[in-house]
Amino acid sequence: MATQDPQQIQIQTDKPNLLIQYAKSTQNVCLYLAVSALLIIIFILSPLNQHIISSVFGKAIILCLLAYMMFYNIQQTNIFANNFNISFFELKWSPVKSNIVCSYIFTLCLFLLFIQILL
Repeated sequence: MATQDPQQIQIQTDKPNLLIQYAKSTQNVCLYLAVSALLIIIFILSPLNQHIISSVFGKAIILCLLAYMMFYNIQQTNIFANNFNISFFELKWSPVKSNIVCSYIFTLCLFLLFIQILL
């Protein structure tokens, strides 16, 4: 009869907690994105962009929020990928690997928005 490694049992029982933690971090990023979208509408698309002080102040807040979202999303995605031992060089794809790739693509889109607002 084969016995399982206690560390392997611990990793298997922690996976639901990792999924919950990743889901909560995704909710946080979506909340920050909604706040950023609201600030973009207020400070960039509205007549407030005519005023230099409010435009610069608004852009600074939006850029800080976008930078934090990119950092937080990459950090949480890396933790998630490392805990599930995801290798992108294997041909076998799973929903977890697809979710991680989509998260990196989302971060790339945030970076493009960051550059657009910066310019």
